[in-house]
Amino acid sequence: IIVCLGRISAMELIKPDFKITQEHGRFFEKDGCLMMALYHPAALLRDPNKKPETFVDLKALQEKIREVCVRTPIEFD
Repeated sequence: IIVCLGRISAMELIKPDFKITQEHGRFFEKDGCLMMALYHPAALLRDPNKKPETFVDLKALQEKIREVCVRTPIEFD
């Protein structure tokens, strides 16, 4: 699983027309690899209102990690 931090990296790795505000937290498959994008940490510092949805995205990432690799103990509580 590759996690892109911010729109620029998502545009480079996931797809050129990636829209971070609409597509963050969604999983994409490219060349057999799962990818998702989160808001860039600097964006979270500028706009703390994005933190709750980023937490939801991180929980989705946690669930996907558990689904893909059952031996990985990971918790975000």
